[in-house]
Amino acid sequence: MEQTSLPFFRQRLMGRTILIVLPVIILVAAVIVTISSLPKSYYFTVRAGDICLVRGAMSNWVLSEQSNAFEPFSVKGLDLNGITGVAFKTQEDAIGVLRSYFQKRVQEQSAAILAKEKELASSYSDLLRDMTGAKAGGIPGLEKNIEVLKGWLDIYNAKIKSPTPAAKS
Repeated sequence: MEQTSLPFFRQRLMGRTILIVLPVIILVAAVIVTISSLPKSYYFTVRAGDICLVRGAMSNWVLSEQSNAFEPFSVKGLDLNGITGVAFKTQEDAIGVLRSYFQKRVQEQSAAILAKEKELASSYSDLLRDMTGAKAGGIPGLEKNIEVLKGWLDIYNAKIKSPTPAAKS
């Protein structure tokens, strides 16, 4: 008599397992299909400290494909809250926002550095004059330093004449 109840018990247990597992599988499949069928947008995301442009339904979605619009680059230490996680309709829109963001940063940092370089320029000019005099007086080994100072002063003078280009609209 026990032998006949054992298969019945197994059938009943298997039926309950199917009733529990099948809806879970259907629900997970429905969620995956729904998310996969959502409209695709472009998102900036940071992966391992590098900014990447991905295309997908969500910025951190596993199935998001990385765009080859630009080579990912390091953005460690930058606050990119205005860029990352924002949906862009086209790749060009996303690149335009990235361009304007970094153009603004370049202009700000160039202005700050130019102010510091202005202080150094007169000191370097005086040092170049003195090194040239020392070389003329017979002190050996100053040629490389003189060339470096001349190069730096040429770059500085070129910066003064042509400021950093303005951001494109």
